[in-house]
Amino acid sequence: MPRVSRFKLDKDIETEMFHQFWESLSQLHSAEQVSAFFSDILTDTEEMMLAKRFTTALLILKGKRPVEIVQTLHITYSTIGSVASWLKNAKPHTRKILQNFIQTNNWQEFLDRIDEFLDQLPPRYGTNWQQAGKQKWERTKERAARQALR
Repeated sequence: MPRVSRFKLDKDIETEMFHQFWESLSQLHSAEQVSAFFSDILTDTEEMMLAKRFTTALLILKGKRPVEIVQTLHITYSTIGSVASWLKNAKPHTRKILQNFIQTNNWQEFLDRIDEFLDQLPPRYGTNWQQAGKQKWERTKERAARQALR
């Protein structure tokens, strides 16, 4: 796990460092530029971790249960808890940005694929299979209607 030095930076240097970092990121205008930058600066593990946390946040906002998220993304419940805690304490502007991401077509299609994957899994032990089948059918109809509208 990466560690940060125990020696504190001068407050002015730290402030300027973050200002320059965020300003530099804001100048990246395409997904390819952002991808190339983060692929160079982050390890493969860090990239995967960030992508899974971001997707977890969107799935939580979409109303998915932790069990479904674990089955789909293969992450731990503690990761889901930390992301849920982060979302709970997120600024309203951040939540609005995440909600806007959910509304975009690319994320809608991705979330539909996750729903399709979850529908292939059998219900958990102790589940009412008849009710689970009806819910699966309803989700399938909703996905088909959304795809027809795209």
